[in-house]
Amino acid sequence: MRLRSFALVAFFAVAASQAVAAPVTYSGSGTLSQVAGKLPLTGTVPVGSPFSFSFTFDPAKASLFEASEGYAIYDLALSNVAVTMSGYTYALSAEPAYVPFIELYRAFSFFPGSNMSEESVAFTFFLSGKPTTGDASEPFGGGPGKSQLVSIGGVLRQADDGTPLTLDSIIGQGPTYYSSFEYGTRDALTRQTGFLRGSYVGAFSSGVPEPASWALMIAGVAICGFGLRWRRSFQASRDRLADC
Repeated sequence: MRLRSFALVAFFAVAASQAVAAPVTYSGSGTLSQVAGKLPLTGTVPVGSPFSFSFTFDPAKASLFEASEGYAIYDLALSNVAVTMSGYTYALSAEPAYVPFIELYRAFSFFPGSNMSEESVAFTFFLSGKPTTGDASEPFGGGPGKSQLVSIGGVLRQADDGTPLTLDSIIGQGPTYYSSFEYGTRDALTRQTGFLRGSYVGAFSSGVPEPASWALMIAGVAICGFGLRWRRSFQASRDRLADC
């Protein structure tokens, strides 16, 4: 009986842990502090403007594109994407060739309070946007059809433990010490570019389990509780019989 109860508890513990696994959201906000390139600003997103971003992805569904020692690229399927810079809303490209991806690599960085470089993990999300229309509501002037790219990066303090780089290498691994946000656009006709850059404060957060996941966990807890209660009743009956 003990073996059966243990197996039951173990089964529902594993099932619940699998059900809780959820997509991850990365979000942050900051201020644009630098402009570069030859394309003129339209005035829609001047230096000093606030920006924010948020998107959701499932680490279990990320596809490894390229990897070597201390380096990896994963293709991502994103949802709930929201990137804004002052009055401009950035929209992802729907072209199949422009799949969002993340680049991971090991490096050495200087961290606050230390005068020596330490091992670290750096990451950058790359999000290709829809071609521009060429009007004044966009960050930079120029002709229509300009390409757009947003890159969102960070550096984590982390020793190299010899394991391959995966998304688990950055999710839930502590604070991001350095961060960078860059919006870039390029006019193919004039070959001119424009960049807006800034730093941000961001964080990874796990999603709330789906209703079906909650139901499975509750069922598991209820059945385990019933099993414990049944064992107590059975033991009490044995004790009464022993007293007769």
